[in-house]
Amino acid sequence: MSARFRSRVAAAGALVAASSLPSPGLAAGPVWRDSAPLAVRVFEHAFARVDANDVGCLVRVRVHFAAPASAYQEPVAQRNHYRFIAEVKLSGGNHFQSEVFSNSEPGARVFAFSHDTALEGCWAKQELKLRKLDVHACRGSTCVPQRFE
Repeated sequence: MSARFRSRVAAAGALVAASSLPSPGLAAGPVWRDSAPLAVRVFEHAFARVDANDVGCLVRVRVHFAAPASAYQEPVAQRNHYRFIAEVKLSGGNHFQSEVFSNSEPGARVFAFSHDTALEGCWAKQELKLRKLDVHACRGSTCVPQRFE
């Protein structure tokens, strides 16, 4: 192997190693965090709190809700299944929807999801505040909750 080729291989290896290190921006933690109490009820499911923060260009969201035992006592198993979709609205007019999520048992629940803003100018890196969380739902294992406009 020639000396010129070995130096290029070593330089490429150093570049790969450096790119695998965490960036200083990510190592410092989130730019912002916000949490808000909720008073949203859908099919007797009480959505009580939403937490959000940035992770680089991602907005990470956690929705806390309680699924009541009374909603899961139908003799037909399919009716003991609920499907939800959430829309998060943030300061600056930014908003996005979750994927559809399901629940088939009573109890305290946390649904976590994220939205990548990299193709939208990486707006997640700016200081943001939660403004609103809406939830649509339907009942049945194959139902499709209405999307937000």
